Amino acid sequence: MSGKLSAAGAVLMAVLMALPAMAQNAPDSVQRLDTTVQRDLFDVAWRPVPGDSYALIVGGSGAVLQYTGRFFINLSPNITADLLGVGWNPSGTKALIVGDAGTVLEFDGTSLRAVQSGRSVRFEDVSWEPAGKYALISGHNGTLLSFDGTAFTNITTGMNEPIVSVSWRPDGRFAFLCGDFPEVLRYDPATGDVIKLVTGTIQFARKVAWRPDGNAAIVVGTVGNAFKFDGSNFVPLSSPTANEFLAATWSPDNKTAMLAARNGLLYQYEDGGAFRTLVTNTTASLRAVAYTLNGSYALAVGDGGLAVRYPPAETPPDIPPDGPVDYTFIYLSAAIILGSGLAMVVVAAFLFSRSRKREEEKRRLEEAEEHARELAEAAREKKRAEDDCGGKSAGDATDDGDGGDDDAEGVHDEKARKRRNREKRS
Repeated sequence: MSGKLSAAGAVLMAVLMALPAMAQNAPDSVQRLDTTVQRDLFDVAWRPVPGDSYALIVGGSGAVLQYTGRFFINLSPNITADLLGVGWNPSGTKALIVGDAGTVLEFDGTSLRAVQSGRSVRFEDVSWEPAGKYALISGHNGTLLSFDGTAFTNITTGMNEPIVSVSWRPDGRFAFLCGDFPEVLRYDPATGDVIKLVTGTIQFARKVAWRPDGNAAIVVGTVGNAFKFDGSNFVPLSSPTANEFLAATWSPDNKTAMLAARNGLLYQYEDGGAFRTLVTNTTASLRAVAYTLNGSYALAVGDGGLAVRYPPAETPPDIPPDGPVDYTFIYLSAAIILGSGLAMVVVAAFLFSRSRKREEEKRRLEEAEEHARELAEAAREKKRAEDDCGGKSAGDATDDGDGGDDDAEGVHDEKARKRRNREKRS
């Protein structure tokens, strides 16, 4: 018994000591999240308000979701158009959502309202100028509009192909545009000019994301093409896939970028290093990815309501997404679970020991009862034997008594005869 308890205690201590290492050496797997919807999701953006940040997600057939870091809230308006892009004003007071058939929606944190764009073109993306004065909206047929909250203004791009991605340099000096063409377009707000920058590929450069410090941008596209813009040139990166990249974003600390590709592929790129493949356990395409404000994790969304986060949650579910990581709850929970397991082992051992003891007592009682029955039977046999011997002795004594009576009767007769003779002589 004591040996079992010692072994269980050793296991408990070993597991508790291994918990920090287990947390630090977790496999490169994502955590699947339940969005409660099955519609394709096309874009995601975090509200830029520290302490009150949440993600706004848009998708097919008018899907609009709010992710609090713990659960999803369905905000979908009564529209059927596909919603393809979402962008928060830097103040965090409102967000613009764009989509098919010239759809533009404004979200004020509580409700959605439709904004009449006067266009029927398919809008693909929206990005606010860093000062928050206006937003750029891109779309098919080379469409590029500016929207200041009241009016839409056309910007000539000289393109006929869809422009599917817009990303402002953080200082607002210019914006990069990508689409169904191999060049990167640079929009200069000071002049209103849009010029082409050659990437060195003939494949489409479909997504672009500026690094938060403004010193570099990452550009990805079809056939696994990936480039880093270093301020002057587009430097090819050693791509880990030939699949089309669908999304890219930088972490707030400027050190890593997260990239998503078709068929459920997700990669983390260390700036100046290599790509690391993340295990998603799905072939559904991830179409958008965005880091939380403090970079604690990235949220990626895609086909069929798919949503994943990397790295997986390490904090209790009630801690906000931009809160600090605290392992105390994990260790305490593990200790409680393992302690409960140890207690169950102790109780089971005690019950087993008591059961064996009762079985032994029952066996001894049965043996004692059997021995008592044997002794009782032996006593009955002995009594029967004694009774048989006593009967024979009594018979012999009766025969002897009868002979004595005969002798006594003879003596009496003899005395009577002599008395009669004496009387005759007298």
